[in-house]
Amino acid sequence: MLIFLYGQDDYRREEKRRSIKEEFLKKYSSLSIGSFDLLEGGGFEEFKNFVRSQSIFEAKKIVFLENAFEIETPDALVKELVSFLKNKDTTIVLSESGKPAKAFASLLEKPALAQEFRQLEGKDWEKFIFDTAKKYNVVLDAPALEFLARVYNGNSWGLVTEIQKLSLLGKKGITKADLEGTMIETVPDFWAIFNGLKNSDITRRLFVLEKLFAAHEPAAKIFNILASLSKDRVSDFAEYDLKVKSGKLEYEEALVYAVLG
Repeated sequence: MLIFLYGQDDYRREEKRRSIKEEFLKKYSSLSIGSFDLLEGGGFEEFKNFVRSQSIFEAKKIVFLENAFEIETPDALVKELVSFLKNKDTTIVLSESGKPAKAFASLLEKPALAQEFRQLEGKDWEKFIFDTAKKYNVVLDAPALEFLARVYNGNSWGLVTEIQKLSLLGKKGITKADLEGTMIETVPDFWAIFNGLKNSDITRRLFVLEKLFAAHEPAAKIFNILASLSKDRVSDFAEYDLKVKSGKLEYEEALVYAVLG
């Protein structure tokens, strides 16, 4: 079986990938899991060896592939993937931020299972905020929800992180005033300094970052705002955020990498 997840909303796409993995772990006691980055040296060969190997101790296999669209031999990869389309014992999951090129067009057709994760807009975006807040027992009034929708527009990772922080406040309800106390709309000086992080001069960007740290601005706050404004680097910030959440980086370190990039 082949599952293809694609679209620019990295958070919802990653959540779906994670839920698929959890579902398989619950369903199968003898599950073999493989994860391969096809941009790494030997990644394609390791993937082929994994899916082709057989063991009496493995009832099912699930494989997660990264950077499939960047591979230098797309035809060879597609041929390998197609051979598993009707295989009930091996499931291959691809997760990509863009739509497939012509060589991968078959991934959008049955029997493959494809799901798109577009950036949410308008009422769909507001519903996502409402549902996420409910999940973390956070009650937002209408102005607070509109404020979050505007500040984190197109940045579901940052939105969820902010709601997780709000859940720790222990308040029955969150107002726009509560958000303004920790965020940026009512702090003009913050904006004046913060905009320097978008400067083309790397030395200037590092200087501005040091200045924000010295002003005791929360690193998570700086990271989420910078991510929401960096539409051209969505995948980079999603990767940094994932590493922070998995304990591989601190927000301060992620910011340094982002500013250097």
